[in-house]
Order: sequence, then structure tokens, then C-alpha cells
Amino acid sequence: MKPKKLKLQGFAGIFYAFGRDELVLDLMSIPAAAMLVCLIGPNGAGKTTILDNLQPYRCMPSRSTTLGPGGFSYWDQIKGPSALKELDWEHAGVDYRTVLSFRVAGKTTKADCYLYRCAADTGTWEPMALPDGTLSDGKAVTYDRCVDEILGPPERFFTAQFSAQKRKTIAQYEVGDIKSILASVLNLDDFHDLSGKSNQVAKFIKQRLDQLNGELAEARKYDTEVALANEEINRIAGVLVTAKADEQAKVTTLEQARQAQSLLEAKRDTQARDIEERKFLTTQIANATTKAAARLSELLLQVDGQRKALQAEVATNRTEQSRAEQVIANGGQDLARQRAVLSQRESILAAGNAVAAANATLAEVDNGIALAKSQLGTAAADRATMQRLVGERAALQSQGEAQKQVIVRLKQTAALIEEVPCKGTGLQGQCKLLVNANEAAGAIPKNESDLVAKRQAYEALVAQIVALQVSIDGHLATEANLEQLQLKRKGISGELATATATAAKQPLLDEAELRVPALEADIAEHKRMRDAALQRAETLRVQLQQVDVQHQGAISELEASHAQEVKEYQDRLNSLAEPVTDVEVNRAKGSVEAANRGVQDARARQAALGEQQTMMVGKLEAARALAARSAHIKVMAEKCAEEIGLWKRLEKGLGNDGCVALSIDDAGPEIAVICNNLLKECFAGRFVVRLDTQTAQKNGNLKETFEVTVFDSSRGGDGKKLRDMSGGEEVLVNECLTRAIALYASQSNQTTSYQTLFTDETDGALDPKAKRTFMAMKRAVLAQGGYEREYFITHTPELWSMADFTIDVAKL
Repeated sequence: MKPKKLKLQGFAGIFYAFGRDELVLDLMSIPAAAMLVCLIGPNGAGKTTILDNLQPYRCMPSRSTTLGPGGFSYWDQIKGPSALKELDWEHAGVDYRTVLSFRVAGKTTKADCYLYRCAADTGTWEPMALPDGTLSDGKAVTYDRCVDEILGPPERFFTAQFSAQKRKTIAQYEVGDIKSILASVLNLDDFHDLSGKSNQVAKFIKQRLDQLNGELAEARKYDTEVALANEEINRIAGVLVTAKADEQAKVTTLEQARQAQSLLEAKRDTQARDIEERKFLTTQIANATTKAAARLSELLLQVDGQRKALQAEVATNRTEQSRAEQVIANGGQDLARQRAVLSQRESILAAGNAVAAANATLAEVDNGIALAKSQLGTAAADRATMQRLVGERAALQSQGEAQKQVIVRLKQTAALIEEVPCKGTGLQGQCKLLVNANEAAGAIPKNESDLVAKRQAYEALVAQIVALQVSIDGHLATEANLEQLQLKRKGISGELATATATAAKQPLLDEAELRVPALEADIAEHKRMRDAALQRAETLRVQLQQVDVQHQGAISELEASHAQEVKEYQDRLNSLAEPVTDVEVNRAKGSVEAANRGVQDARARQAALGEQQTMMVGKLEAARALAARSAHIKVMAEKCAEEIGLWKRLEKGLGNDGCVALSIDDAGPEIAVICNNLLKECFAGRFVVRLDTQTAQKNGNLKETFEVTVFDSSRGGDGKKLRDMSGGEEVLVNECLTRAIALYASQSNQTTSYQTLFTDETDGALDPKAKRTFMAMKRAVLAQGGYEREYFITHTPELWSMADFTIDVAKL
């Protein structure tokens, strides 16, 4: 399997890493010779999200609790209403495209999973179809079925080809789990299938055995049923005698009920006059009740009118009281404000005088500031001139020093004239070897003259700078005086602002002297109005109570009068004889009907007992016939039990503890050899592993197990279990072991041939030296297994440089 191009949309890991919704990674742009490709970037940059999705299985292995889709949900990894994974990949020379789309609408989620195959003749993408008719139709189950058919089960892929973040080591699996995983990696699933089929056959025979045992138990009960049937037939005969007696008693009850009904109907026909009297008295009671209700309604209307009038007056009084209290409250606040203004009389009058004095002082200070500023008119120009002159002095000084160095070098060169052999001869001035010395000797006078001119110009500049410095010092004194005057003006301005604000309250003082007496009088008047409203409220409350008392008395009197009138009619009604009602007549009819049903039920019971007796006789004969089959059923059941034992032994022989265990036992030494070869390339033979698939028990029997023992030649000893090694050592040995399993499966042609390996941050616990060893192991695995490439993630910059190609995810 070789990934070619990845497109992700709506994944949370991409959004939080890049701040955008989509990422596209084209792996075909990587040079073909690059075998180790490293994904680099800071934590949280989306590296694991990208690596997890570079394979077509429907899960992200670093976030899955199992080796496959069963322990993973994409809904926890997407952000927003929709998401998409599109992966182009190649396997066995065929191009495939995985398209997983996810949509969220409220609480409803929808996932579509498609696998497409590129047609070799047309180059078009077509839905993947398997030979058995399975078509990738968008369902997760058909998608998984297609991927498993091409690449094998996910347990095999994620154990040997993909080292996910935080995955278990070999030592952390239980014996049964690791054997199931190894069976998948080593392509021993056929044994599992045959073992499962043996189990299904045993279950089918067991169902037949259960059926036979049921029939056998049923047949063994027939002897008892024969005796029980005889007893039941005798019991039914006795019950029939009782049923006939019961029928006769119910016929007698029916005759008595009919006589009672006839007597009750005759009595009802003689009571017509009492019925008319009862109707009259009942009507009178109803009329009295109606008149009492009308009178009560009048009383309620009357008192309701009185209460509404008083309540309206109460509301008006309450409004007047609230208005008076509001005026008192507002007036009190206004009076307090006016009195506060009056309390500031002296400070307001004094502030007016302070304003005039401050203005006069401020005018004097402003005059001083204007004078100082006029004196500073040439200060900026003088400072600029000083800066220019100082710059020119520094330049002349630098030029003079350079000129001195030139003269020294010229003199040194000219001194060579005195040192040559032709000194004092006619050739001294014509010697070609002394051309530079002669030229230097000729240039010395001009350079010395230039140096004298620069010294004179330098001295003139120094004189100008000294004269200008006197003027600048005068400016500094003036500036200091100006700063003092400005500080003084700021203080006077603050005092003036305070005094002005206080003096501005003079109109408020005049207003307060006029309003205080008026406010005091208004408040006193409204207090009187409030007290009057309070007294009126108490009077109205008493009147309302009196209305309620009078109303209750009238109602009580009306109710007593009504009760007396009704009692007189009721007494006359009670003196009449109780009439025969339709209810009593209907009850008598019901008794007749019930007695008649009793007779019918008794007769039906006798018929049912007769039928039971006949049925029991038939059942007795059937039980006698079935009892004879028990011997034949027993023989068949014994044969089924023997057959089940044979299939169960076959199931075990083909399962984890049989052929699978033997195959793993056969593969163990070869896997250990491959693992030790990898360890030898990485550690120069320091570590050696041994795989134990069986262990001896105390009783001498062998027990199936899977233990990894590691021998360290640098430390000696009897070896340590893989789970007991240090974190870094366990990571290295475990990686070599899992890659050895993959290499064994690939070399033995037992599994699907993969082209790519994946590793996510498995070097975190390693020291720097072990990390470099880890990279050497990667290259050894690629070479021995014939793999084309490994994609891996590490946070160690040193290992980035050891990779053939790096993908900086932060720049995608």
C-alpha cells in the first residue's frame, strides 16, 4: 500500500493547527529515492492527524482503542457541519481512491464511505466491486469489506506496518490477544475459519441432541402420565356428580328470583298517589332553593356596589397621600441643596476677590515669559551652528591624522634611496627599482604643506567654537528662567480656575436666599395634607369593615330562613312510604338473569367435563404409544454426543491452542532470528531476544504462552522480560520485534505485500544515541523487507537531518 495524495476537510486537528477548513498533501512530489520521509512541526501542528489518515482503513489509529474501526469514531474528530477525507493510494500496481464524507444536522449524523478503483483501460474511477458481488455502495460495512479484501484485516496492518502513537507494546498484550493478532499477521485466519465452522457443526448437532434429550425426557414421562391420566379420568367422573347437584341448586335459585321480581312489580303498581305527592314536595324544595339564590345574588350586588364606591374613595385618598409625600421628599432634597449653597456664602464672596488678584499676577508672569522667549530667538540657530562646527572640527582632525600617516609612509618609502648599492652614482635617480621611492620623495613637500593648511583651519574652527559656546551658555540661563516662569504660571492658572469656579456660584447663592423660605412653607402645607389623608384612610377602612359585617349578617339570616323552609318540606317527604324504584326493579331483573346464567354455566361445565373425560381417554392411549419410543431415542442421543466430542476436538485443534499455536511456534524462532539481526545492526549484538510460546508447569505439562526475553551482553545476567526493561530499551526492542514480524510475513509470502511503513513519535523515550540507532534500524527494515518508504514523525531535530526528505506541516 502506497499513499499518493491526501485531502482533508472539516477535521478538528487541521482547523486548530492551521486555522482553516481544508488541507491537501501531494506525496507524489516527493523524490522517488527518498526512503525515510519525516513530518516535522511544533506540537499541535496536525502531524498525527495527517499521518493517521495516510491509510485507507476507517479509523485514526492513534485515537482508536482497538486495532481497527471498532474502537474509533470520526464524529469525535470533525468540526463543523461537514467533513471529508479523500485519499488516493496504490496497491499491487492498482490505483484506488477512498472518499469518506460526514454530515451533521442537529442531532442527526450521516456518513458515506466509498472506495473507487481506477480502470486500467479508461482511467476512470469506478466503485470497487469484489468477486462475490460486494459493491462499495456508501455503507461502512461494504467499504470495510472491500479494504479488508485488498489489504487484509486491520489488525495485521496496524500491528506490523503502522506504529501508532501510544500503541501497546508486544509485552502489554494478553496471551490470547497476541496470538489472535499474530494469527492475523501470519495469515492463519484459515485455521480460525475452519475452527469456527467446526464449532458451528458441533452447535448444530448439539441442537439435535437437545431435541432428542427433550424427546427422551418426554418419553420417560409417559409412564407417569398414564397413571396420572387414569387418576384424572376418575376425578372428572366425581366432579360430574358434583356438577349435576350444583345445577339443581341453581335451578331452585332461579325460581326464587323470578317470584321476588313478580312481587316487586305488583307493589310498584299500588303506589301511584305517593309518587305524585313526592314530586310536589320535591318541586317546592327546588323553588325555595331558587328564591334563596336570587335573594343572595341581590345582596351580593348591593354590597359590591358599596365596596366599589368605598374602594374608589380609598384609591383617590391614597393618590393624594402619595402626591403629598412625593412633594415633601422632593422639596426636602431641594431645600437641602439650597441650604448647602447658603453655607458657602463666605467662600463664594472671597473667591471673587481672589480672581482679580490672580489675573494681575498672571499678567506679570506672561510678560516675563514673552521677554525670555524673545531672548531665545537665536538659540536654535546657535546650537545648529555649534553642531556644524564640531562636525567640521572632527572631520579636519580625522583628515589631519590620515595626512600624518601618509607622510610617514612616504618618508619610509623614500628612505630606500639611501639604502641601494647605486647610492651616489648617476644611476641613483634612474633606477627602475627606486621608481616608487623617488615618487614618494617628490610627494613629501606637497603633503606637508597640506597638513599645515589643515592645522590652521582646525585652529580657526576651535576659536569659533569657543566664542559660540559663550552665547549658548547664556541661552541655557535664559531657558532655566523661562522654565521657572512657566511652572509659576501653571500654579497660578490652577488657583485661578478654582477661584473662578467658586465665584461662579454667586447666582446660585442669590437664588437660594429667595427659595429657602418658600420651600419651607410648601413642605409644611403638604405635611398637613398628608396627615389629613392618613386620617381619612383609617375612616374608610372602618367603613369597609362595617359593610362586610352587615353583608355577612344578611347572608346568615337568608340561609337560616331557607334552611327552615326546606326542612318543613323534607319532613313531609320523609313521612311518605319509600316507593319501589326502577333501580330495585332492574336489580330484581338482574338477579333473575344472573341465576339463569348460573344454570347455563353449570350445564356448560357438565358438557366441558364430559369433553375432558373423552380427551383424557385419548391422551392416555397416546401416552401408552409414545412410551415405547424411549429406547430408540436414547441410542440416537448417544451417537450425537459422541459426534459432538469429535467436532469439539477438531475445533480446538484448529484454534489458538492447536494449529495456530503450532504455526506460531514454528514462526517464533525465525522471527527471533530476524529481530536479532535488526538488533545486531543497531546495537552491534548487545541485545538478543528469545520468544517462548510454551512454558512448563509444576506438574510437568506445557502451557501456551507468549513471552519475550531480552539478553543484554553488556550487563550479563539471565535476561529480562521485555516488559521489565527501561522505557527507551523497550521501545527499541519492541520496534525491532514488530518489524521482524512484518518482515517474516513478507518473506514467507503469507500476507499481502506492503510498500510503506508508518511510525508516529515512538522515539520519545530514547536518549540521543538511541535515537540515531533507531534511524539505523529503520533503514535496515526497509532494506530487508523490500519496502519503498517509511513516513514517520519525530520532535528530534537531529533525526530530521537523517531523513531523506522532510515535510514541514506548518508550511502546508
